[in-house]
Amino acid sequence: MQLKFIGTGSGKTSLKRFHSSILFENDKNILIDTGDGISKALLKQNISWNLIDVIIITHFHADHIAGLPSLLTQMIIDKRTKPLKLYTHIKLVSILENLLQETFLFPNTFSFELSIIGFISGTKTDISENFSFIAKQNSHITNKHNLKNLKLAFISASFLFNINDKKIIYTSDIGNKTDLSLFENRNIDYFITETTHISIPDLEEHILKHNFKSVILTHISDNEEVKLRNFAVKLENSFNKNVILAEDGMILPL
Repeated sequence: MQLKFIGTGSGKTSLKRFHSSILFENDKNILIDTGDGISKALLKQNISWNLIDVIIITHFHADHIAGLPSLLTQMIIDKRTKPLKLYTHIKLVSILENLLQETFLFPNTFSFELSIIGFISGTKTDISENFSFIAKQNSHITNKHNLKNLKLAFISASFLFNINDKKIIYTSDIGNKTDLSLFENRNIDYFITETTHISIPDLEEHILKHNFKSVILTHISDNEEVKLRNFAVKLENSFNKNVILAEDGMILPL
């Protein structure tokens, strides 16, 4: 089992990094998020999109979902036959179905079976015998724009993945430092956190409070990379913390 970082960039498009996406490779190949450019990102890393068994969408910002219609189109062009499961929050299923309709993608015409499945916050979801997750809603953009009359739900989730007895937290995009602690009181092996919507002092405080096997920093803006790299070195040298600045194509054995 391994985890591969397909994209490690922020919401701002970069020539160096693709938008945030990770891929768990095991008995099931599970892709987390499909931001703009995901098809090219997979192609660049010699990963066949037809190997993907499951896609999980953390939230509906463009840098996390905009590439989904294109990725499905590549699967259709390649005449994929293997079934594909697509997970999102249960309140977002109809919105996702509409997105496919609006981009003229009709699952009943696909050469493969596409299942869109809604997960429930705080409830364990089993993907396979060796992989499950619990999602919890975080505060990413909560009323950020005072959208009182917004008809569409906006839900952003952080995840606790259980893989072969390993526990991995993936914050996805968050709103404040309390979101770092959605899965407290658990023996966590790997803590994967975004770095765009959280301050370095808040990250440092959280990391020093816990004994994570490794901390991986992702969702990295080009103009913050040097600062984050220095932060990782500081925690390793001063506090003996294993903090890794993720790069596109980086592999984490699990």
